[in-house]
Amino acid sequence: MKQIQLYLIATTVFCIASVFNSQPRLAIAQQPKGMQWALNQMDDDNDGAISRSEAKWRMQANFDRIDQDGNGRLDGEELSQLFERLRTSNGQGALGTKPSVPENVELRENISYREGNEKWKLDLMLPKNGKEKLYPVVVFIHGGGWRNGDKSSGVFRDYPLEYASRGYVCASINYRLVDEGTILDCIADCKSAVRWLRAHAEELSIDVNNFGAYGNSAGAHLVAMLGLSSTQDELEGDGPYREYSSAVRAVCCSATPTNFRLWGEEVRSGGGRAAALFGERDTEQVMELASPVTYVTSASPPFLMVHGTADTTVPVQQSDDLHALFHEKNSQDVTYLRIDGAGHGVFRQHASETVPAMREFFGRVLRGDGK
Repeated sequence: MKQIQLYLIATTVFCIASVFNSQPRLAIAQQPKGMQWALNQMDDDNDGAISRSEAKWRMQANFDRIDQDGNGRLDGEELSQLFERLRTSNGQGALGTKPSVPENVELRENISYREGNEKWKLDLMLPKNGKEKLYPVVVFIHGGGWRNGDKSSGVFRDYPLEYASRGYVCASINYRLVDEGTILDCIADCKSAVRWLRAHAEELSIDVNNFGAYGNSAGAHLVAMLGLSSTQDELEGDGPYREYSSAVRAVCCSATPTNFRLWGEEVRSGGGRAAALFGERDTEQVMELASPVTYVTSASPPFLMVHGTADTTVPVQQSDDLHALFHEKNSQDVTYLRIDGAGHGVFRQHASETVPAMREFFGRVLRGDGK
């Protein structure tokens, strides 16, 4: 009876109305491999994940809580974790809860870093310890293939709150997605957000010389570009505060696309994926402009790179090549966690290793911890 009850709870999360109308709930509950069955019911475009628009009922209402990596897609791993929580918790709190704001943190949501678009917003997490000191900054940038994701989802709310409680000013940012721009607009928006932070450094008690950034997947690409391309005026966009730098001096990136020139021929020849990402400009030129490997020098900032060898979304070669280029250019302070057997969710899958490594990295580079 208990097992049936657990599966019934799961169906209230996953099942669409038409399925409820056509089959008894008990029959739905007893479907084998419930997670995969639910994925099959809702994954309309057959891409192996459930997007926000595909999600139904309670899953849609609680999407941000389930979407742990904040990329706007619920993959098999996240759905498996949800089912495991349902199995072990009897459904109580299985969807997760919004993280509470620590007592020593002030949360300011949906601040515009420029005017004119709803995507040009960020959430700020500020230490409450007064303004007698300047704080280093960590910028968090969500992934989602440059076409999904949100600043308030999963770890892109959890991590900034944690870091703010540890004495960092944190910003989790949104940016235009490729449904209303190109990958160059994504880059320009992230740079605009960093410039906004520097322009407001005095009121936010920000140390303008100590900016770091973290991202996963598409977000990892964007933070890598912040770290490597700060001297490229063409990538700054048309946003305000151009008198301020968009550079960051510490980059933590996981499952990072680093070289678009390694993409398949269907992209290089201007197929649908390329048209969405690169627009109508010369594809080869934009690929070079948007690739972090283009900008590696001996003066590149410190990097902490994470990638799984079993990543089928962004092949590990992308990080292998960037790491090799750092070595070739004699870049200083580069750490590469290349984790055997890990997939695209490597940072979350191996949190016992990656989370402390990121904490140590930002502490050492941005605050001088351990010196």
